[in-house]
Amino acid sequence: MKITKHARALLCTAGLLAVSLLAACGGGGDQGRDPILGQPPAALVSVAVTPANATVLTTETRQFTATATYADGTSRDVTSTSAWLSASPGIAGVSAANGLATGVTAGSAAITATFSSKTGAATLVVTAPVPPPPPVVTLSSIAVTPATASIMVGSTQQFIAIGTYSDKSTAIITNSVTWNSATNASGTIAASGMASGVAAGTTAISASSSGQTASALLTVTAVPVVPPVVPPVVPPVVPPVVPPVVPPVVPPVVPPVVPPVVPPVVPPAADISLGRAASFAVLAGTSITNNSGGTTLVTGDVGAPSQTTAPTQSAGYANYSSGPILAGALEDLQVAVTSANSQTCTVSSASGVDLGGLVLTPGVYCYAGAISITGTLTLNGPGVYIFRTASTLNSTANAIVALTGGASDGSLYWIPAGPTTLGANGVFKGSILSQSAAITVGDNTSLLSGRALSGAAVTLRNNKISK
Repeated sequence: MKITKHARALLCTAGLLAVSLLAACGGGGDQGRDPILGQPPAALVSVAVTPANATVLTTETRQFTATATYADGTSRDVTSTSAWLSASPGIAGVSAANGLATGVTAGSAAITATFSSKTGAATLVVTAPVPPPPPVVTLSSIAVTPATASIMVGSTQQFIAIGTYSDKSTAIITNSVTWNSATNASGTIAASGMASGVAAGTTAISASSSGQTASALLTVTAVPVVPPVVPPVVPPVVPPVVPPVVPPVVPPVVPPVVPPVVPPVVPPAADISLGRAASFAVLAGTSITNNSGGTTLVTGDVGAPSQTTAPTQSAGYANYSSGPILAGALEDLQVAVTSANSQTCTVSSASGVDLGGLVLTPGVYCYAGAISITGTLTLNGPGVYIFRTASTLNSTANAIVALTGGASDGSLYWIPAGPTTLGANGVFKGSILSQSAAITVGDNTSLLSGRALSGAAVTLRNNKISK
């Protein structure tokens, strides 16, 4: 009996020690309450997620912790045994197993942890990284085109300034540079880059901006003087003195050998290469003016640094207000005009002409005065037609350029040194190439299978233009 009581005392002591150890260790899953000894586990009161509010950048991660709190005031970490969920996975995702959240895109997402039917929540704000500021672009250099030009006194020349920037981009900056003429007595220049010949001589034309300067050379020549036509002096008729008639000995008549008269050979007109300007139907070195709300339709590229109302274009064509494509087209326009002016004239006149009512064949037609068209001009036969004038090009209202016998509008060029003005409601054909003078297309006039290309300005109003 003594041995049995002693053994019972030892068992009771061991049981009390085990209960004390369980209570001291937090109780494990049943919070220190032993169902064997009649103690039920403490009830789960809540689950808390920490931190309650957090912020990360996109692609960054944030570890959340879930803590369970019980009715007896105890708590424990249940992060790895909770079910994690993001309310907005498109903004932030979270690992369902361990509460590690990752930012996806800017916004706010609720992160929840569920343990034993209790749920806790926190808010994760995802922000986008702030991009670095864009690099500062500065003007590196200026180029003036044309580099050399020659005009007569009283004529004008449009210069164009092209800027190159530190990011290697280029732009036409004609209207934003400061223009200067070194010798105003020979030639002046306006703020728009338009130079005017004053007196025979040379002057350096410069463009300056932001500490950068470039120059070109302008040569001004005197207007040639055409001497007046003096009628020949006809001497008075003196009656011949008739000597006595002596029958002469008449030798046999041998007709003189007259060599055939060979007229000078004039080479046929050669086609003109437009180079990088070929894709443009309307091109201006300074500006394009087009009526707002009008019916202008351009089939071809359009280019000008300034456009009051950009004309409507057919599908597949572009509009350029700056950049290397526009600059290259303006440069090749100058080359094309120079090429046209270098060809030998088939017809040359010191005066002007009205081409209305005429029927002409291919050739180079050169006039010192103005070219005008009243009524219908007919061009007949295949080949190149070039019409040059040192003055202006004009057409009256309802004027028509008609092509017959294989004549092609793609081989028809108008090269005026002065301004061009086309009358209203006309049908004009061919490419108008102006080095430094404005082109004005009249209201409702069509420029079919042609172009309006100017180193200066182009004005449109309800026109149909197709290259």
